[in-house]
Amino acid sequence: MRMKSRSEFLRVRNEGRTFSGKYLVLGVLADQEIIPKMKFGIILTRKIGNAVIRNRVRRRLRGIINCWGDSLDFSGYLVMIPRYMAPDATFQDLESDWKKLTLRAGIVAEDKFL
Repeated sequence: MRMKSRSEFLRVRNEGRTFSGKYLVLGVLADQEIIPKMKFGIILTRKIGNAVIRNRVRRRLRGIINCWGDSLDFSGYLVMIPRYMAPDATFQDLESDWKKLTLRAGIVAEDKFL
């Protein structure tokens, strides 16, 4: 389910849409022809912090995908980019920002989060 090649990330950036929240930026590109239903990627830069902090943020984002990935009504690519405030956020803060962004992007029904 993970995006691994640079070309996939560039395609989402060039052809997709982005939605920004307080802690996350979500890039979305719909594609009905990919073999798994959804592919996701996480982009972390050194601006976020040292390796320990970046790995903590990455683990939290993967946890959010594991919890809520099945509820998405979407086929395509997702790219999550944490903002500089993400290391200070709790898991619940990141999760609520994720929910708001997916609702705004229209890739999940509102009743799935209740």
